[in-house]
Amino acid sequence: MILRKGRPSKRLVELASRKRDPIRPEAMSLAELLYSLLGNQKAAEAISEALQGDIRNIHNWDVRDLEALPGVGQGTVGKLVALVEIIRRLVQKR
Repeated sequence: MILRKGRPSKRLVELASRKRDPIRPEAMSLAELLYSLLGNQKAAEAISEALQGDIRNIHNWDVRDLEALPGVGQGTVGKLVALVEIIRRLVQKR
């Protein structure tokens, strides 16, 4: 994982905006992006693995199923629910 422990969202911005060899978010794995968003590496990796690396698979999961994953609690699930709703509204506006 290219995002180090500590402040993954800050590291994501640093990597994307560096002048030499920037690493764009679209080149990062789902686990890395989730880690940046959630700040919990264990939860990010568990969610990414459960979703088979594709966030679109989240529609097949129930909140209780996500919460049963290692490192995933109510706060993490709440963030994911909000993220999915934001994405749904973006797509719906088209």
